[in-house]
Amino acid sequence: MKRTIRPIVAVAALVLLLPGRARAQDPPFRMQDLPTGEMYRVEALAGIWSPGADVILSSDAPGIPGTRIDLRSDLGLMNESVPEFQLVWRPGLRHKFRFQYLPIHFDSAATLRRDFSFSGVTFPARLPASISLDWSTYRFGYEYGLLVKRRGSVGVIAEVKHTVVRAELRAPFVDEVSRQAMPIPVVGGIVRVYPAARLSLTGEVTFFGVPDRSDGHYGGHVADVDVSAVWNVTRHLGAQAGFRDIDINHLGEWNTATFSLKGLYIGALIRY
Repeated sequence: MKRTIRPIVAVAALVLLLPGRARAQDPPFRMQDLPTGEMYRVEALAGIWSPGADVILSSDAPGIPGTRIDLRSDLGLMNESVPEFQLVWRPGLRHKFRFQYLPIHFDSAATLRRDFSFSGVTFPARLPASISLDWSTYRFGYEYGLLVKRRGSVGVIAEVKHTVVRAELRAPFVDEVSRQAMPIPVVGGIVRVYPAARLSLTGEVTFFGVPDRSDGHYGGHVADVDVSAVWNVTRHLGAQAGFRDIDINHLGEWNTATFSLKGLYIGALIRY
């Protein structure tokens, strides 16, 4: 997987460098020529996302394969709303630098119906157990507008999604923690249209994937789909609603995880 990531990082770097050569050809960044929702240099978003979550994870130890634990069926995982924060800096008409922070936390508890092996420790059936899952995602990205018009735009995206997953499984006299950091380069595209002067509709897709190895170690994919609508109350203030679907399948040397989160979100936008 590491050998596969290196050329992808090189391609992502090339995508980031190409717009710099064309920057001198960009038209002047004239606010009056843009829709209400595009007249900004800096944009900040704060929102609440309410996803339905399906999470399966395992943690191996040398010579001891971990049990695939379904947090919903095995430990009674309940859906919870999570905050979302995003910052966009727009130095030019076609250029946007983006940062997003998505802190996800789940707690669940149940009586075990079967034996679990987690990080080399056995959790026997019929014991009460609980799990805490912290999944923090940081997105550092760049968006380049291939086509920018008053009624809409089409662009490409290159970014790095840095995901840190910490799972702690607890039972009487037993407490084990598994932690995994996954910096992943992704590429994708974005389309935005303005059917009305103050209303924008946006669709965005980013993806990364490598083939799964036959031995079950190394491989996986990340897919992120985001569809949203923004009502721009003024040039400086907007309200956003949308639907987001994140699908992650991670195969590592000792840890594997499958995350599927999808649901509606709402947020407020402030621009300068």
